Amino acid sequence: MSDKLALHGGNPAVSVPVLDHWQPPKEEMKRAVCELIDADFLSGSGTGLPKQFEEQFRQYVGAQYCLSVNHGSTALASAFFAVKVGPGDEFITPTLGYIGTYGGALHMGARPVFCDIDPHTLLADPDDIEKRITPRTKAIVPIHLFGNVCEMDALRDISVRYGIPIIEDAAHAHGAEWDGVKVGNISDVTCFSLQGSPPYGKPICGGEGGLVTTNNREYYERMLVHCHLHRTGITEELTLPEYRELDSQVLGQKWRAHPLALAIAHVTMQSLDYRNAKRTEFRQKVFEALQGMPGIEPVCSYPKAKPAGFYTGHPLVYHPEQLHGLPAQRFVEALKAEGVPVSLYGRKLEHQKTIFRKGFDLWGRGRGPLGGEFLGLPPFEGYKDGDFPQAEKVAGNILHIRPIIEPAEGLVEQIARAFEKVITHHQELL
Repeated sequence: MSDKLALHGGNPAVSVPVLDHWQPPKEEMKRAVCELIDADFLSGSGTGLPKQFEEQFRQYVGAQYCLSVNHGSTALASAFFAVKVGPGDEFITPTLGYIGTYGGALHMGARPVFCDIDPHTLLADPDDIEKRITPRTKAIVPIHLFGNVCEMDALRDISVRYGIPIIEDAAHAHGAEWDGVKVGNISDVTCFSLQGSPPYGKPICGGEGGLVTTNNREYYERMLVHCHLHRTGITEELTLPEYRELDSQVLGQKWRAHPLALAIAHVTMQSLDYRNAKRTEFRQKVFEALQGMPGIEPVCSYPKAKPAGFYTGHPLVYHPEQLHGLPAQRFVEALKAEGVPVSLYGRKLEHQKTIFRKGFDLWGRGRGPLGGEFLGLPPFEGYKDGDFPQAEKVAGNILHIRPIIEPAEGLVEQIARAFEKVITHHQELL
């Protein structure tokens, strides 16, 4: 290949004028919102469209219970409360993750214990999770990162053997499956986000919002009392002795979703399976086209997993050592110049955040789970480089291809040609 790199004045390899022909259903979204405005239904839960949407999603994943909340992070916070995580407890979650996954538990006084990942799937390593369990471990919190599904057989085995509940962060993975079962109907509690707008927000989105599903009645009622103040019919729903004498104010927090957000989410859910199927088809074609190219490793999925959602895109692991140490940022810069819809995942690993390096006086006056001895927790010892070798190896070298739904004709071939072109001429970029 003798083409000059676009970064150096050559013609871009990707020449299609429009990458994705799919259009968001904006008119349907507008109608759904206007119907609620006309009905003066701008607040409320447990009735009307919010209740209908919860029931629709519950049936979709096959769970017994579903609740909507105002954010994916509050869905996760309510899940921690449901399984009785509290001050002085620990929970395990991958360092390749996001503070929204566990922030609710941190503010409850629980300490995050990070685990390493499988570098080929970018997901929590079950073996490493098991090594980090202590008598204080009260939850295991895997993340179905970028819509890829964690090794749920191994995680459920650990959960059963140690008696530790699983809270799944499925913010990216609406419609994904494990062994033919929808995510949301696999373990103890599963949490989803509704953040963003189509087509590149969360797989089902309404601006802001979240969903949580469970098959456990106690967990369901604990989430109700935790954050569903004045939900319609809440006192009739509370059946367990410790909760049924509470009034409609329950424990005082109101984390319910906005009806307008759920109206938009209801519309975007209608196309979820179609978008997942088309994005899966695009992913397979791109991964097949890139397979075997030096420097590039398409992320794998476990045999029983059916990825979906694909929030942020289809991940690739870049191996700079195979291209004479060419930095990932420079590699991505050249690909973008060629017209490839690619980005570099730029977040730090969680254990590299300052609060987990140095600790943090969460509540002041030396109190909290990231300081000295706290309610049975030993003094917090900060993490350091080398603690998570697999995650640290790939951090900074994760690329994302935009999750195209209806690609322009020839786009996959042009993307592959762009990668081949940049790889062939990579020494010119050093």
